[in-house]
Amino acid sequence: MKLVYFVLKRFLMMIGVFFSVLVLTFIVSRVIPGDPAFLFAGPQRADPQTLENIRRMMGLDKPLHEQFFYYVWGLLRGDLGFSWHTGRPVIKDILQRFPATLELTLVAMGMSIIFGISLGVFSSVKRGKKIDYIVRLIAFTGASIPSFWLGLMLILVFFYYLGLLPSPGRLSMYVSPPKHITGLYLLDSLLTGNFTTFVDALAHIILPAFCLSWGLTAHILRLTRGSMLEALQQPYIVFAKSKGLPEKVIVYKHALRNALIPIVSWTGMAFASLLGGAIVIEYVFNWPGMGLYMVESIFSFDYAPVLACTLVITFCFLLANFIVDIIYAIIDPRVREVL
Repeated sequence: MKLVYFVLKRFLMMIGVFFSVLVLTFIVSRVIPGDPAFLFAGPQRADPQTLENIRRMMGLDKPLHEQFFYYVWGLLRGDLGFSWHTGRPVIKDILQRFPATLELTLVAMGMSIIFGISLGVFSSVKRGKKIDYIVRLIAFTGASIPSFWLGLMLILVFFYYLGLLPSPGRLSMYVSPPKHITGLYLLDSLLTGNFTTFVDALAHIILPAFCLSWGLTAHILRLTRGSMLEALQQPYIVFAKSKGLPEKVIVYKHALRNALIPIVSWTGMAFASLLGGAIVIEYVFNWPGMGLYMVESIFSFDYAPVLACTLVITFCFLLANFIVDIIYAIIDPRVREVL
């Protein structure tokens, strides 16, 4: 019963935060400099009557609270507005581009978890040795180097100078996308047996996924190392060592299992933040995802896609936190009493 109450409480909090972000982003999108009607019409057709007609068509002639009401009503019906710089409904643009962002985020998240936890455990076991200092140096550089600069350097080295990896993008010009099933090229190409596309898509996603995961790997590494060092000093670990259990059993079965609790909580939030962090990486690598769509919309002063993408990222962030909170409460029942 306590778990049900906990889930309901977190769900209501999620709805409240989402609505707050909706109000804030809507107001900001309406008060920023620039006239969407003028940009839509163009300088050659921007006479007063045309601008007035366009504002009426966009609903910009109504008071702010009415505009917000109509936007929320459209949002509930799945209408995210119209993107005038692409000439399509925003919902269609997002549905087309979101799988690319999701695929990049999933690959980056997988790389961060594998390397971050592995190096963190290895560093904690080898505490005070040379390899520990090397791993900590990797974590320091990962947290310090800007992802956009790292991306530019990797493109310069691996594409321009060495020619080991293809040019920025999601696929090469001569490779056709796989049959659409999920929108994830790596998965769709495997499901359809299109290994040529799979290899090409994998080669294209390596650099952007690495750049996106670089900073997150450093944080997971440091968190894992700290949690493992704390777990390895607990009395049950000392007791396990006194029983003569093998080191692998002590580290991976006993210490790591308890050290994963804060890592699971933090990783869930990090996954959602990667969706927002992918904006810069997608622009650097010309990755046709939601981040690149936002950048193009910002440059075009097309606020409807920017607002919609912000809400999608916010929803993903809140949903990830909601799921992690439930998992955390199941793993550690004491959380239900605190939150």
